[in-house]
Amino acid sequence: MANNRINRYFGAIALGAVLTAVPGCTDTWDDHYNGESTSGASQTLWEKISSNPNYSRFADIVSKAKYYKDNTHPVDGYTYKDILSGGQVNTVWAPDNTALTEAEYQKWVEMLESDEVVDGYNVQQQFLGNHIALWRHNISEPGVDTVKMINGKNLTFDKGKRTLEGLALTEYNIAAGNGVMHIIDGVVPFRYNFYEDLKFSKPQTKFGEYVVGQDTTYFFREASIEGLPDENGRPTYVDSVYRTSNMLFETQYYIKDETWVMAKEGFSARINNEDSAFVMIMPSDAAWTAAYDMLKPAYTYATVYDDKSKGDLGSSTALPAKGKLDPDSIQKMSIEMDMISPLVYNIHKQPKRGGTEMWTLEMFKQYKGDTGSDPKNPDNYVLNTFGDTLRAIGDWKPSDLFEGELKEMSNGLGYVVPSWNFPSQFYAPDVEVEIENTGIFYNMNSNSSKYKGGPGSKRYTFSNTTYKDVTQLYGEVSNNNFYHLDAPGPTATPRVEIKLTGNSASAYVPNAEVMSGKYDIQLVVVPHWYLDIAQASEIDDKFYVKNEIINPEDETDIQYEVTDEIDTEYIEQLASQNKYKFKVTLSYNNNAAKDKTLASKNIEYNGLKVDTLTVLENFEFPYSYKNLIGTYPTLLLEGTTTKSDANPKVTAANPNPPRFVFDLVIDKIILKRKN
Repeated sequence: MANNRINRYFGAIALGAVLTAVPGCTDTWDDHYNGESTSGASQTLWEKISSNPNYSRFADIVSKAKYYKDNTHPVDGYTYKDILSGGQVNTVWAPDNTALTEAEYQKWVEMLESDEVVDGYNVQQQFLGNHIALWRHNISEPGVDTVKMINGKNLTFDKGKRTLEGLALTEYNIAAGNGVMHIIDGVVPFRYNFYEDLKFSKPQTKFGEYVVGQDTTYFFREASIEGLPDENGRPTYVDSVYRTSNMLFETQYYIKDETWVMAKEGFSARINNEDSAFVMIMPSDAAWTAAYDMLKPAYTYATVYDDKSKGDLGSSTALPAKGKLDPDSIQKMSIEMDMISPLVYNIHKQPKRGGTEMWTLEMFKQYKGDTGSDPKNPDNYVLNTFGDTLRAIGDWKPSDLFEGELKEMSNGLGYVVPSWNFPSQFYAPDVEVEIENTGIFYNMNSNSSKYKGGPGSKRYTFSNTTYKDVTQLYGEVSNNNFYHLDAPGPTATPRVEIKLTGNSASAYVPNAEVMSGKYDIQLVVVPHWYLDIAQASEIDDKFYVKNEIINPEDETDIQYEVTDEIDTEYIEQLASQNKYKFKVTLSYNNNAAKDKTLASKNIEYNGLKVDTLTVLENFEFPYSYKNLIGTYPTLLLEGTTTKSDANPKVTAANPNPPRFVFDLVIDKIILKRKN
């Protein structure tokens, strides 16, 4: 009964080996043994180990080491001696007393005798678990197997060379009734995975403290053994199984209280997975502190926010004065999670180096993410597991992220960096709002006073390549489209309120949010005559220069030949008859029950080319919206053209006066971050 219980625990930790063991575990006990004796095969592995004085150090550790279900829960009364005496079939690679030096032996013994529970767990994970695997792994035919050890590590067993992780076997295929043993000429080096390194390395870094601080240990009822009920009829357990999860391994989850919801983000990577190949940026304590201090001014939060989730029907929402969602705690949570979420990179999901070659960890050591083109070219980029694309920008290049001390982990490469070296456009990005994305309009119904647009209001596709004859001269539009705000009546102007949250796919950070700090608020306007081209789906002949062809026999017979040259005089005349007038009003949090507003002066646009107009310069948002749900600043855009603007007086001196139109053609809004 006791052995059955022990083996149940053992099977739980070694489940990965059951699932992933490769062809070596299918070798049968009758395979040939290359001259090695199989006498004494009725003895258990423990009897084989303990009966040979050459293995006495290894045997002493086996006899004293408790089996641990996790780093805080040993199975009282059960040691690895009991496990290797039981019915579970295992393979042991045992270092003899020559390989296991006195100094190393004493290190493990001291850890077993330590008052720290985690030290005993580390003996299991770092030493014994690195030398024992589930099932028989015999040497019969040459081949290279990847063996899942009971600590979850994947080790290379080269049966042709008779090595485990490059260490030679001095004896092999020693038969036992419950497995097989090989004698190894050395101690297999243990390598942490990323999670283990952050949790168990001493001294633990601030980064490690943060990651491990997100652990949640819970009682796992389904895997626990239920005993007799207590006197109140409630179940009791003769064996309680606990599991630990870490929310940072997921993409995002939510922090809630009675009044507010906040998204909390993680790596979106299981950095404890031994079957993965990651690259991780690991900030030193100095880097962690410096990054926090650098980001802090952009993460100033108010105590009250205007809830925009229901449009004009919403109400202001006060954050609690104390608790997990007060302004100070939101600031700390937001900064820390934004520091850690971009740190992990899956090696198999990086862009191919040179466009053809898949990345390997060895390649990454050499090139650190540079894809083979010009390191400062925007085509040079890396992808983190959270979903960010980090492209070369200015003098910054992706390989700058990995300038630090290399640590080789069991599941990838760690770079301990002296600085959190992300570009400013990543951590303090511009906010680019594509107005043509119709879902961004802030209105609850068609009668809202903040939304008036004519029936022709819609997005138009405008290919910069197809219409390159004009875009090369008069400017390209973002993402090959723009939005037409049609006039709601013959003499009325459009009026629309827009969410200031990023959505531009072409932006460095596509979904940027407004943070505390200064911005230039800009409006990218599009010539009205671009709308004519989009509606016709072609550049009409009238946009090109025409040459006269006169019939020499009849000078009254004049024909015209259309050239491929754009008629700039015609376009200038067209632009002068399709000018815009408008103003904007910014609504922003000023720590009051309702947002404060700031209106611009009337702005005129000459209608000639795609132009970026600064409508509010050097505006400072006092409070951040980063990572909050349902709140954001807005920009009210409204035309101000009057009847007299649309129908100017014609005089002999001015037969073609400039004319303004009621509708507007807009590309996007940019909130340009001022660093």
